[in-house]
Amino acid sequence: MMNKPIHYLTIILLFVLNSCKVDKETYNRQSGDYALSESVDIQIMGRTGENIKFGNFFSDTTIVRSGDRAAGDGTGFGDFRVTLPVNIEVNDSQDMTLNIEDIFGDNKFTWQRLKSLSDQARRVGGNFEVDMPVVIRVSDSRGIEIDLEDIFSDNSFTWTVNKPGEADSNIDVGLLGGGVGGPFRVVMSVTVEVFDSEDVGIDVEDILCDMDFTWNGGAQSSAAFIGGSMDIEVPLTFRVERSERVRINLEDTAGDMILDWTAGSSEVVGGPMFYDVPTHFIVVNSRDVNIDFEDQAGDNILNWVLEEENSTPPELHSTVTATSSAVFRVTDDSEGVKINSEDFFSDNIYVWKGRFSEEARSDLDGSVSVSASAIFKVEGSQDVNIDAEDVYGDNIFAWSPPEINQASPLPASVYEIFGDVQRNVVRSDSVTIEFANLSQGNQYLWGPAPE
Repeated sequence: MMNKPIHYLTIILLFVLNSCKVDKETYNRQSGDYALSESVDIQIMGRTGENIKFGNFFSDTTIVRSGDRAAGDGTGFGDFRVTLPVNIEVNDSQDMTLNIEDIFGDNKFTWQRLKSLSDQARRVGGNFEVDMPVVIRVSDSRGIEIDLEDIFSDNSFTWTVNKPGEADSNIDVGLLGGGVGGPFRVVMSVTVEVFDSEDVGIDVEDILCDMDFTWNGGAQSSAAFIGGSMDIEVPLTFRVERSERVRINLEDTAGDMILDWTAGSSEVVGGPMFYDVPTHFIVVNSRDVNIDFEDQAGDNILNWVLEEENSTPPELHSTVTATSSAVFRVTDDSEGVKINSEDFFSDNIYVWKGRFSEEARSDLDGSVSVSASAIFKVEGSQDVNIDAEDVYGDNIFAWSPPEINQASPLPASVYEIFGDVQRNVVRSDSVTIEFANLSQGNQYLWGPAPE
């Protein structure tokens, strides 16, 4: 995997001052660890009239790890750690086009434990950590087009006790004392900035998207727990200052992901989940700015599934805590600003499926806590149009449903929603602010196990 980025680096250096710093990439074949600590640094300075393409930095790779007794101390099998800051900067340039695709994409990772998984201290799935801040900055430039697609996307991750595609009915996996799934943490701040520039277009699609995660303990496994803790931090900032004719389109910051945890039975299902997905739109002393934004953290599907009946009903440990705030600021003699935004933390589906007792239902009180707010501030500006929808809405949380349509609503004690809408328009003319759905359309459901 290293040869590919290094070979491509020699081409990139013909166009940029500093690009793709390669620091370290390591594998531990015994425990199946994967660690990548590198950076992508694209700097365009003082260039004119060029069309430059970048792509496939760390992509199109298949890695399979197999093991049976890799760790006897209760540690996980298949840790995944990526530290990959992305910095794209254009300065003092004009009439430039940059096409960037697949920074970390189209990879397939499989960790498979085989039939000698009999030790009680085993865990299927290790720690999953991604630290990938993204900065796109254009300054003192004119006529710049940046098209960026698939920053961390289209990857597949599988942790399983059997070979993928094969039945595991002959595998005696015993007790997975460590459970199925490890801690899952993604930190990916995204900053898009335009300073002192004209005629700039930035299109970004699929930052953290279109990925499948599968943790499969096997049909016969009896796990201590299924699903680890989750921490997803995706703060997003758009900032335009002293610029004219700027267009920014961004879609799918963290979305369209499928996460499946499966085991035969388990003592505990789920884990605490934390989301921090604030979004800031800041326009200062600029004219003719158009920002079109959709899906900050949406359209994800998360499933926790028990395929057998426990001797004792499993416990539910599945709290969801989210911060989803949206701030819009247009100030300092800005004019002709249009912002269309939709779905900041919305359209996600969470399903915990198993034979849970009525005691488990009573333990769901306060399980979902969301801080959602929308702040609009327009000061000393004119001809401003802001249209925003769904800061937190249209999510489905379903515990133990035979089918979604067979579940019944849970009481309001299950969820707590905080936040309000603030509008502050000062010394401004021709300002339109349309806002819908701070917290609407969410469903919190309970469906009894079938008889």
